[in-house]
Amino acid sequence: MSDDLLRDLTEDQRAAVTYGDGPLLILAGAGSGKTRVITRRVAHLLRSGVRGGSILAITFTNKAAGEMRKRIDELVPGNRLWICTFHSLGARLLRMYADRLEIDRNFTIYDVDDRNKLVKEALDATGMDNAKFTPDRLSGAISKAKNQLLTPKQYEQQAHDYFSQTVAKVYYGYEKRLRAANGMDFDDLLYLPALALRHNEELRAELDARFHYVLIDEYQDTNLAQYEIARRLSLNHPNLCVVGDPDQSIYKWRGSDIKNILDFERDFPNAKVITLQQNYRSTKAILRAASAVIDHNKHRKKKTLVTDNPAGDAVRVLSFNTGLDEAEGVVMRIKDAVKAGNHRFRDAAIFVRINALTRTLESAFVKHGVPFQIVRGLAFYERKETRDVLAYLRLLVNPNDTVSFLRAVNEPARGIGKTSLERLIAHAERHETSLLQAAANVARIPEIKGKAATGLVNFYRLLAELRAQLELPPQELIRLVLDKSGYRKMLADSKDDEDADRLANIEELITAAKQFHDEDESRTLADFLEQISLASDVDGWDEAADAVNVMTLHAAKGLEFPVVYLLAVEQGLLPHERSLAKDEDIEEERRLCFVGMTRAMRELTLCHARLRDFRGQALYQVPSMFLDELPEEARREDADPGRNFARSAIDEWRTKAGYTGANAVPAPLPTKRDPAVHGEYKEGAMVQHDEYGIGQITNISGHGALRRMKVRFATAGEKTFVADKVTMKVVSRKT
Repeated sequence: MSDDLLRDLTEDQRAAVTYGDGPLLILAGAGSGKTRVITRRVAHLLRSGVRGGSILAITFTNKAAGEMRKRIDELVPGNRLWICTFHSLGARLLRMYADRLEIDRNFTIYDVDDRNKLVKEALDATGMDNAKFTPDRLSGAISKAKNQLLTPKQYEQQAHDYFSQTVAKVYYGYEKRLRAANGMDFDDLLYLPALALRHNEELRAELDARFHYVLIDEYQDTNLAQYEIARRLSLNHPNLCVVGDPDQSIYKWRGSDIKNILDFERDFPNAKVITLQQNYRSTKAILRAASAVIDHNKHRKKKTLVTDNPAGDAVRVLSFNTGLDEAEGVVMRIKDAVKAGNHRFRDAAIFVRINALTRTLESAFVKHGVPFQIVRGLAFYERKETRDVLAYLRLLVNPNDTVSFLRAVNEPARGIGKTSLERLIAHAERHETSLLQAAANVARIPEIKGKAATGLVNFYRLLAELRAQLELPPQELIRLVLDKSGYRKMLADSKDDEDADRLANIEELITAAKQFHDEDESRTLADFLEQISLASDVDGWDEAADAVNVMTLHAAKGLEFPVVYLLAVEQGLLPHERSLAKDEDIEEERRLCFVGMTRAMRELTLCHARLRDFRGQALYQVPSMFLDELPEEARREDADPGRNFARSAIDEWRTKAGYTGANAVPAPLPTKRDPAVHGEYKEGAMVQHDEYGIGQITNISGHGALRRMKVRFATAGEKTFVADKVTMKVVSRKT
């Protein structure tokens, strides 16, 4: 049966594809052909007589979902199965079952900026001191609460410190504003379906009966809400197939829990486990290096990646004097290799831990005339002119959208000042109506008059006229918005050269909408807006462009390139400084490094600099602890042998300060005596803390940046600190 599906598969891959009913865990090592296995398994189910409508396949990016659909359609055309991301699944379920869930299916999906605006409003409404907490920090806490499936009331019940109590109050107000605007934030697309499946047994059973087979890719990156959705859809028909690799779990910062995959056999005691260890991507040298690094992690399911690929060149470690030298050196190496005919520009990728590190690269690319693309798929939709037009479109679909109203109402200017808008908002809140409806009834607001009143009425009439055309294809609606709103004329008449570029960007938005509609003529404006809201960084990547690819390590997940450079492999950057206090966080950073290394097919180079301009100051850097974990065969080269600047003095300071080896972090030269650096924190020493008062050090463990100490205070009990992150005065020392 289905011989063409199995012919080119290994024995383990065949076992995964043909496995029958019951839970299945596929531990797929890096480059082991997991996408092939998933698509063949779905095709095998379809050819075995399983209806397409009863199969649900979930992955993590639109790009991956599109690739999976394309492959399955080639194997079994007209299959009608659901292939989507978790978030698009959530959005689809919320719209399908809107009536039962008592929500309006025309909701707007708010991005981070929109969410932060509502959070700020909610914070201001509490009357609390908002100087200590930024909207971004509060938004992050609310996001974490939703990923843990905590309602505002549940979060309030477990809020025991000032920050969490502040979050609890803001959470209530934020949710009230979000629902009044008929908005959903990104987390709601998981949070609300998960809660519905948990508490609405009728709906859960209905969906469980609909989807007899559920397949989930990248299972190691699921959070509690995603886990809940997967489990609840697989109770009556436990044909849950999950594919993943604990060694590539890299999203703890956004709520993912590696235990979901590590404990799969606990959740499903009868689960079949199949491990894919054959790597088809990388050379033997690259796999040896990556395996040597990841073997230092304790929380993993041990496996040994093997390959029939050539041995390949040894992994190279390049040491540069400065971050600028690093950028220039890497760009020139790529340029020279392309000139020599070794590879094309698009074969090369440069990975960084954080986006801020791309600035020096951009300058080097431009200076040397090397084509490049920075993979940030959302950048186009974050431009002001794009967001302005999208605000109009969102308001057409959802007239209650407060954030979109406030953005669109004065673009172009209509003479509506800040005071008039504040009065409009107050009126809308008093009468529990939308801002758009309040604008229609502005005659009932005597405080708003003259040009502002006229502008608001005209804006309402414009939206009413445009809403009558909602059935038009999205590209036609965008053209109408541009023409009737005056936005196109505003840009065309401008004397500012940049406005010509902005107009060109708007035309590109029309093109994107047309391409979206041409793929499926049943798609509406609401579908187009949802697709934009759910886009990820990689969705904007042009694979065909002959340009060097620059992206973060997180964005690189799932991709592969013949030539890979990892930049700034330095303590405090990779691993990131926030991870240094906890072993589990360092393990995640090591997994991130492993992901970057295993994207490489033929050549892998890890780079570090001795001095780097970062956050407005020049910092002396220390090579990453992960470089010390490489096998001895890795080639280490000084990329700037002729430019040694007073390195001995720097090395001497590092040694004295404890910034050496695995315990090192980037730091400026010290300007004052620091007890954490000079070793004056001793067990038994009495110290004074600004908040907790006098205490005694009871225990010290670790070294350098990982050095931690416990201090017992008379009034606050025992507290644990990272030694080089806390400032306390040593008032006496036990002898």
